[in-house]
Amino acid sequence: MGCGPGRNALYLASSGFQVDAVDLSPAAVAWAGDRAREAGADVRFRAGDAFGLVGDELGGPYDLIYDSGCFHHLPPHRRISYLDVLDRALAPGGHFALTCFAAGSTGSEASDGDFYRQSRLHGGLAYTPESLRWIFSDLTEIELRRMRDERSESPRFGEPFLWTALFRRD
Repeated sequence: MGCGPGRNALYLASSGFQVDAVDLSPAAVAWAGDRAREAGADVRFRAGDAFGLVGDELGGPYDLIYDSGCFHHLPPHRRISYLDVLDRALAPGGHFALTCFAAGSTGSEASDGDFYRQSRLHGGLAYTPESLRWIFSDLTEIELRRMRDERSESPRFGEPFLWTALFRRD
């Protein structure tokens, strides 16, 4: 979810996963499709709202759902719909991986009430470990930590202003 230009989708496909990738931006999905063709990767990209695509146009259940940039751009009231997508699409024993803004580093730390009074995401919402554990409390936490910083020449992506988390559905 939130595949953007497809970096993670291409990595997963190269690692042997069958990949469905969704992003709201048709331009990002087109770019991702170009990159996949250049790499010879078989990824099924879809432009649209993940809330409507998952379970309808896209199959499932999935053994892995990875979100890199969708969750922290959602207003608080959409968390219920987001959790519903996970509930419908994540297979029993499946894993949910998340990358999102870390409080104290980047993103808005406004409370949900302040968000609605201001009616702005301020670039995205930042989360604490406690808030992520509370939101995803129906899943078992495997790991929740700051992403490791990676140099620009590294083949891996890493920015310490992001949380990286792995949860499992029991």
